Amino acid sequence: MLPVIAIDSNIWCYYFDESCKEHSKIAEAVERALAKERILLNTIIVMEVSHFLVKNLGPSVGKEKIEIFLSLPMTILDLTFSSLHGSIELLCAYSHEGSGGRDATVLDAMKRAGINKIMTHDQAFKKIDWLEVIDPLA
Repeated sequence: MLPVIAIDSNIWCYYFDESCKEHSKIAEAVERALAKERILLNTIIVMEVSHFLVKNLGPSVGKEKIEIFLSLPMTILDLTFSSLHGSIELLCAYSHEGSGGRDATVLDAMKRAGINKIMTHDQAFKKIDWLEVIDPLA
């Protein structure tokens, strides 16, 4: 069975927007992950990336990229009322480290999936001791 990694929204934004200076470094890391690992997301990440793509690339190109994004082999966990409680607990536990509400939903999805590895450029995740953070831009 392949290892599982969560990939944060900032990585996907750099991946799908080729005009970003970070794109080439991120593209290599994402391609490697897609080939060798199972990818975990939550619905919050999907919406955040979708918003970025529509806002920065326009509705037409943005929607095309979103459709490509959603066609990738990934597991996407829903944010439900019951998982909201776990997210709030994690927000309370890690807000002092700079994690916000969206980060807490990602942490909750990772806990529910039983994983600790995330690809992100978000500095707040690097302060959480149980996470293994992969930052392709570091």
